Amino acid sequence: MFYMVFHSCLNLLAELLRFGDREFYSDWWNAQTVSQFWSTWNKPVHRWCLRHIYHPLIAMGHSRLTAQVTVFCLSAFFHEVCNLCMQHINYISLQYLVSIPLRMIRVWAFSAMLFQIPLAYLTSFRSMRGQIGNVIVWVSIVLGQPLAIVMYMHDYYIMQYG
Repeated sequence: MFYMVFHSCLNLLAELLRFGDREFYSDWWNAQTVSQFWSTWNKPVHRWCLRHIYHPLIAMGHSRLTAQVTVFCLSAFFHEVCNLCMQHINYISLQYLVSIPLRMIRVWAFSAMLFQIPLAYLTSFRSMRGQIGNVIVWVSIVLGQPLAIVMYMHDYYIMQYG
């Protein structure tokens, strides 16, 4: 799915629109910190968040930490809002947007995103970078999304069968 969306479809769209910058992702699989993962796996969204949220907050005098947490909270909020909007137009689910086909909104995607904040702080320490940080990133990827899906499915089962 990642290859289809981030490589094939976006490059086709870039070719059709004659878009010159085709760096949609970097080597996120080698990320040594959670922050590095989030800044390399979806470059267009990362650049948009920097330009329209992070830098304006810094210019208003907020600290870097406040700006980073605000970007993460807004991202988490928009993950749930996208779920809500797509649910109402009966859109097809993409990857982890399980609440759409189940026709229910829960806070699991929001909570999973917010859980990344302490992980980002943990992996920012010098002793956690490198191979240990990469393992933490991969454990977060491998366990985080399936756990959220299981929680959505649990709630769906409770809603349907009491």
